[in-house]
Amino acid sequence: MAWLESHQSLGRHIKTKRLSRKLGISVPSTIGHLHLLWWWAMDNLPDGCISLLEPEDIADEMMWTGDADELLSALIDVGFIDEIDEELFIHDWHDYIGKLVDKRRTDAERKRKSRKTTKRSPDDVQRTSSGQSEDDPRDGAGNSTVQYSTVPKEDITTDKFARIEKAYATIHKTMGLKPIDWPIVNKLLEKGITADLIIEVMEEKHAKKIQEGGTVNGFSFYTNAINERFNQGQRNEGRLDFLNDL
Repeated sequence: MAWLESHQSLGRHIKTKRLSRKLGISVPSTIGHLHLLWWWAMDNLPDGCISLLEPEDIADEMMWTGDADELLSALIDVGFIDEIDEELFIHDWHDYIGKLVDKRRTDAERKRKSRKTTKRSPDDVQRTSSGQSEDDPRDGAGNSTVQYSTVPKEDITTDKFARIEKAYATIHKTMGLKPIDWPIVNKLLEKGITADLIIEVMEEKHAKKIQEGGTVNGFSFYTNAINERFNQGQRNEGRLDFLNDL
């Protein structure tokens, strides 16, 4: 269970009192609404960017029943939300949960590698005298011996994940994927879906959604389309193999 650093001075902080006055509610109620936003953001906004959210979205997550626009304006006025380069961010968000986000990212990668290694029993692998698998395309120093390969020691899936996250950040103008999306991306990669295909679908589906006047709130929006595109490619390859055998 994740936790959020909450300082005892929050109740008497000038920003909290100002927000309380602007919203016309008590300080304890103000603290509660703020924490509801922060708790939700821990799982859904790892970079703290709220620019893609409507004021009503923010009000919903804060369980605020008053005017959504007034709430957002008040949060910006008192400094709980910062406007940086025409983007809106929760104030000092990375300072509070940066370590948590990094830990979740590391845990997701560790679990992915663990699932991958358990698919093949160590007893079934023939190894060299140095303990290395005979079919491992690396030398004893961990460097790839595959011709033209320039990737030493690293799992190539890590690079694919990084490419996808960078593309997602560029498309959505955020700092990256949400923690809840990391396992989804890893499963797609483990299935054999290429980073190029995933990025291509993201670009196409996002552009279409924006044209329609909508917004995309997470990577899961693309999952079905990615799987459909991949499965279609598999079927097409099967047909080509069949024709080649004729």
